[in-house]
Amino acid sequence: MKKYNLKAYQKGFEQDQARIGIEVARNWIWPYAYDLDDLLKIHARSDFDPDTRHYCFLDDLLKIHARSDFDPDTRHYCFLGDEMVGYIVSTITQAEEEGATIANLEFPRMLPGHENAAELLIEKAFETLNKKGVSCIDARVTTMCPPDIRLAEKTGFSIYDWSYKVYYAYEMGWGKLDIPVDAAGEIDPQKDLEECARLATQWYKRSEEWCRDLLQEWHRYGVITHVGVRERGKLVASCLTAPNVLRPSTAANYYIYTPDEHYLKPMLAQVVKKCKEFGTHNVIADLINEHRQYEPVYQALGFRKVAEWARCRKTFG
Repeated sequence: MKKYNLKAYQKGFEQDQARIGIEVARNWIWPYAYDLDDLLKIHARSDFDPDTRHYCFLDDLLKIHARSDFDPDTRHYCFLGDEMVGYIVSTITQAEEEGATIANLEFPRMLPGHENAAELLIEKAFETLNKKGVSCIDARVTTMCPPDIRLAEKTGFSIYDWSYKVYYAYEMGWGKLDIPVDAAGEIDPQKDLEECARLATQWYKRSEEWCRDLLQEWHRYGVITHVGVRERGKLVASCLTAPNVLRPSTAANYYIYTPDEHYLKPMLAQVVKKCKEFGTHNVIADLINEHRQYEPVYQALGFRKVAEWARCRKTFG
């Protein structure tokens, strides 16, 4: 094996970390890796939920590295000579009910040709977390990145709950959905975000205030469509679609809530219509948790499953 050198976080590592994250994920079905301005805003916070974000930017990464609760010991970087070729990130949290110390971990991101060093990084993370009193480590794996699945199995993670999250995709070349779209109208971001936030709490499992702030953030970055369905003047279903930061030709539904498939179908038809008009090549639908019940609807409309996710856990004896 090449002679790799592992380093803890040092100020100035952010640029290379973001570069590696982008390079590794560039060809994934959904490239959710790290464009520079926001990287650590996402990964260093104890309340980080990876299902709520799919982009990162540098300014906030630098801000979080400067925060008093940032723990540089939970970031490890792999170098070959002077070149950073990979990294691993973990975040320590306190379980409210059991009082146990747990960690959330993202599997190493390694540049091509240096994948064999991933095990060095993960073993270093295990050593650090164990010394800090962590009793178990939670992580996720996806079929978009088969090396993560193999590494999880090799390093003692138990992989479970493949059913919690899947990606379905629709290619714009397949044409519009043969469903009337009139029932799904555009959301007015000046008037309707409070109602949307109420529905988005069902997706994100967060407060209405948190969801409203997130939806406002999406509108600042730019959306393709934010649609909703009303019954007797009340918003009963909604979803927001925006392009991927790293691959704008790919879009996704960043949240979607519907009480039944009757409201889901016109929203999906409107999303496909708007994506075609926008020039998007394909749109990814994220089916997670209770939204998995609508998988047959997506299949019937022509969406195809393109990726699966599973949770995994490693405990220390």
